[in-house]
Amino acid sequence: MGYIAVENLKQGMVLDADVHDLNTRLLLSKGQKIAQNHIRILKIWGVAGVSIVGSTDEKATDLPPLDDEQVAMVKASIDLVYKKADLNHPILKEIYKNALIQRIKGTFGDSHALSCQILPDGQTLGKPEKLKKQIDQTDIKLPDAPTIISELNQVIADPLATSNDVAQVVSRSPSLAAMLLKIVNSAYYGFPSKIDRISRAVTIIGTKEISGLALGICVMQAFQDIPDDVMNMEAFIRHSLACGMVSRILAAQNNMAQTEQLFVSGLLHDVGKLILYKYYPEHAKACLGVGFSSDTSIFQAEKKILGLSHPQVATVLLKKWNLPGDLTANIVHHHAPGSAPDPKTAGIVHVADIIAHGLAIGSSGERSVPHFDCSVLGQVVKSKESIKMVFRQIVHQFGPMDAIFSNQ
Repeated sequence: MGYIAVENLKQGMVLDADVHDLNTRLLLSKGQKIAQNHIRILKIWGVAGVSIVGSTDEKATDLPPLDDEQVAMVKASIDLVYKKADLNHPILKEIYKNALIQRIKGTFGDSHALSCQILPDGQTLGKPEKLKKQIDQTDIKLPDAPTIISELNQVIADPLATSNDVAQVVSRSPSLAAMLLKIVNSAYYGFPSKIDRISRAVTIIGTKEISGLALGICVMQAFQDIPDDVMNMEAFIRHSLACGMVSRILAAQNNMAQTEQLFVSGLLHDVGKLILYKYYPEHAKACLGVGFSSDTSIFQAEKKILGLSHPQVATVLLKKWNLPGDLTANIVHHHAPGSAPDPKTAGIVHVADIIAHGLAIGSSGERSVPHFDCSVLGQVVKSKESIKMVFRQIVHQFGPMDAIFSNQ
């Protein structure tokens, strides 16, 4: 068996495994001999590579000419990201290797520089005990859910909801409707014909899936006014988007039906940080500063400075907004998927976050990933070859989706 990029497929090669699109629809069956029209189909549906019978002579991705100093700088940067990882683990080692290749190639450019408040030596910022109490009493200052989110929640909860029901809710926000149509018509989905109505998009992708996408977009839009001196929101959104897209790719690899739910879970995985950035900016900046100037991750700094972490803050927001329980669990447990009701789905977001940090697409503020739950890797990732496929697909798909979100 060998994995090969679609652009390197040749007629006559034989598939060694079924090929599905990102929505788990079967495109080609195991044992099928590749013809020219098959290659066109795979490209249309955004498939980056397939498994074929026999070995391949596909060579490692060529790198541009680089001097030793440049490579050393890139390696030092990614070593910081994965400093707490057990790189003897074959899957983590493969993630590290592929992330290093893409960083050396400069595939996604440099991360945005973050403005961090570094406390002077000897100065500490008192723990906001009021915040801890507010969290415990579910009385933290949180924004009310936009009306459209409440309406979408009702549609999701209604088993008799139709595509027209979803379309009517979404269409009340022309900007949201326009963005959803841009997404479903992008190379990310690769539909062969243009979709010009939300109801049509719902019919093709699904009621819950479109509703989930709309929820994710609305939540991110609710926090766009965070000042740059706290967090560069363009960088934050790019990291969140990368995590969502990798989550969706991993869900598709695992033949899971809820690919859009996993996309939204990844997109919103750090929503707890947004609450801290917006309502407790001084403490958030202190956490960022500790993470920037020491070996402590922001996740750990939050516990030390705030007495709680961003997933705990997220719990309160997501419950108040009455978002779906499965989505909430994936977000709340993305640093500890083993404790989630469904460790596999939370584990997908966990692994996606690890990959997104390695690729340095944007930034959530973390310089290094705080924790690796190796217990879920075997459930989420089947082989080293599947990791290569994830990297190929994110390289292929990220640009079009990034352009949509950066222009919203």
